Amino acid sequence: MRPLDELKPDRTIEVLFFDIDDTFTHHGHLRSEALAALERWRALGRQAVAVTGRPAGWCDHFARMWPIDAVIGENGAFWFAYAPVTNTLQRNYLAYPEPGEALQVQINHVKEQVLARHPTAALASDQAYRLYDLAIDFAEDVRPALSLLEAEAIAQTMRSLGMTAKVSSIHVNGWFGTHNKQQACLRWLEQTLGWDERTAQPRCVYVGDSLNDEPMFAKFQLSVGVANIAPFLGLMKSPPAFITRAEASDGFCELVTHLLGEQAAIEP
Repeated sequence: MRPLDELKPDRTIEVLFFDIDDTFTHHGHLRSEALAALERWRALGRQAVAVTGRPAGWCDHFARMWPIDAVIGENGAFWFAYAPVTNTLQRNYLAYPEPGEALQVQINHVKEQVLARHPTAALASDQAYRLYDLAIDFAEDVRPALSLLEAEAIAQTMRSLGMTAKVSSIHVNGWFGTHNKQQACLRWLEQTLGWDERTAQPRCVYVGDSLNDEPMFAKFQLSVGVANIAPFLGLMKSPPAFITRAEASDGFCELVTHLLGEQAAIEP
């Protein structure tokens, strides 16, 4: 990895993809500085897309209320975009099978076995708002927080039960199917902007903080880790290309300010 200062600010970078927890937020809190950075970015005609493991219910709120162009949720299962002109929320489901009762039965079956095998973990508090995946809390509300080794053991249990599983900074997320953040971002670029991967590479940047961001780091040439990614680096085959000096939302703001250069002082 190289320091962020070596990433040349370039007006051709038009799309900012960003993780939410511990990248855009700071110790579980949403800060005004991060929202202001997004507003500056978009005021200059650039696009911003949140890419998260958080649930559909939360993503509905993000898409409507935040200064973003879209949100990709539940690790690539869907993307939502709000159209203020028509006051409508566009929902695009990318995963299979369709969400519903049958899928929830499968998810609940895995949930029971995971919690039985890993009793010190807990069901994530936002599970009720999810359509596609199972979120097991190891470091958000669980105290004491579990280690990354324990989180990876939970992920292995999910995989043994037929799920794809990824470890974030707070949850272990599991889902049925092969969708992921990377595929969803490429689909959004194609359907929204008409860009293929080759066109998109020099025009997009991604910033994240944990293991479930690794597919994005592997795919996007302009990938950035905020400083609190450090504990995960030893477990990654594809780390980000650049790293910020600051952690979490401070690192996010550092990135936006760096990419905008002197334009960062412009008010939206």
